Amino acid sequence: MKRLFLLSCWSVLLPFSAVGAPLVPEPASAMTGAAAGFWGAFYPSPTPGFAGGKTPDGLSNTPSEEIEMQPVPKDNHDELPDDWQSAIHLAVNQHPSISSSIAVLESTTFNIEAASAGYLPALTAGITSGRQQQEKDGQIATVGLSQMLYDFGKTGSAVDQASAKYLRQQATVLGQIDTIIQQTALTLNEVYRYRQLTLSARDQVTSLRNILNLTRLRADAGASTRVDPVQAQARVEAAEAQQQELEIRLQQENYRLQSLLGRPIAHARISAPGDLLPVIEGLGGRADLNKNPAIMVAQADVALAGAELRQFKAQRYPTLSLEANTNKYIGGMANSQSRNHYQNIFLSLNSTLYQGGAMVAQENAAIRALDAAKTAVNTRKMELTDQLRSTFQSMKGLQYNIKLLKKRMKTITETRMLYREQYLSLGNRNALDLLNAEQEIYRAEQDLINAERDLWASAVNYSSLSGMARKIFNFNGSIIQGLQLSQ
Repeated sequence: MKRLFLLSCWSVLLPFSAVGAPLVPEPASAMTGAAAGFWGAFYPSPTPGFAGGKTPDGLSNTPSEEIEMQPVPKDNHDELPDDWQSAIHLAVNQHPSISSSIAVLESTTFNIEAASAGYLPALTAGITSGRQQQEKDGQIATVGLSQMLYDFGKTGSAVDQASAKYLRQQATVLGQIDTIIQQTALTLNEVYRYRQLTLSARDQVTSLRNILNLTRLRADAGASTRVDPVQAQARVEAAEAQQQELEIRLQQENYRLQSLLGRPIAHARISAPGDLLPVIEGLGGRADLNKNPAIMVAQADVALAGAELRQFKAQRYPTLSLEANTNKYIGGMANSQSRNHYQNIFLSLNSTLYQGGAMVAQENAAIRALDAAKTAVNTRKMELTDQLRSTFQSMKGLQYNIKLLKKRMKTITETRMLYREQYLSLGNRNALDLLNAEQEIYRAEQDLINAERDLWASAVNYSSLSGMARKIFNFNGSIIQGLQLSQ
């Protein structure tokens, strides 16, 4: 008997110790999957890393993706948006962060269905095998049906948790949409800003070159010294350097806009931005904080914390359910029984009496979490109120500043005309006065452009903070990446 046992062991070990046979499992790159259940304890863990350009599951690495450092517009401009509204809609409908948020939102709907399944009956089936009774071997096949009758809110609180997570993710999607609207609108605003600043810089270079030509003519005629053309030339070169810097900034903003849109855009066809102030002023200087997605997320956190607290409280109480099953003997046991099958139907009352204080600790933690969630709502409302008021006052200040800058532009333009007449006819003005006047006009024009663009950016920020961005840019009621927004 002992010899037979040794021969059996040797026959089992022989395939693994034969010449040429590996003594260790195959490399991780050749594995198709790890063993599950009990046998997983005896299966070696895969080694992290890559070998031979392969991932541990045998898939090839992702190929490299190259981008152009200077993307150029396509030949087909018909598909490109020609206004701000269309450009913002294009960015929102293709941005991957919104796609990711919507996918998470869709997954939360299944969590609600899974939690609601606790109200429905559960059907189970199984087979037990081994020595049962009277030293007989065999199997018992069982089919059971269980219906929860009353559980003191365990299932209901689970559904509430899943619903609160759905509402939270829904607010997260709205927040992500508002973020892309804000980013795209502000980038369009920056493109428009630097385009205007570049045109202003080109006009300055042209005006300074005219003054340079004029000083050269007067110097050649002996009406002025050679210092005037030198001063004018220096101003022209400085203006050209400013123009070059602004053109680089414009190109950078163009590339940033192309990244948001996912394609080049026909910039020459984009219209001027619409005035957002009438819409904001139509709100009467008031804003509904509950429309802000960040507040909606915080409120959903309160609902989630409340549902978790109800869930932990319900764990103290039993669960009443109706149980029914049918059993059938299989194998040798069936021959020794007078009846080879039997049925049971009964009421089951189950409750956890003691878990080492875990239920009390969980309930106390849920109470603190609920208090923290409520405090977070008040904190976010206070922060949002401060941001809205600051942005609103900034818009008021910029409106007043724009009026002053327009008056300044009118005054400086008249001054330039007078200086030029005095330089040419009376001779009581020198070239330096002309150059300074030209530079003052350029600075005033720059300040006016920046103030107007800052005002529009503040209006965009205010609309985003107040939760009105989707309404202002006509997204309510539309379909965004398969998601229908409410009116």
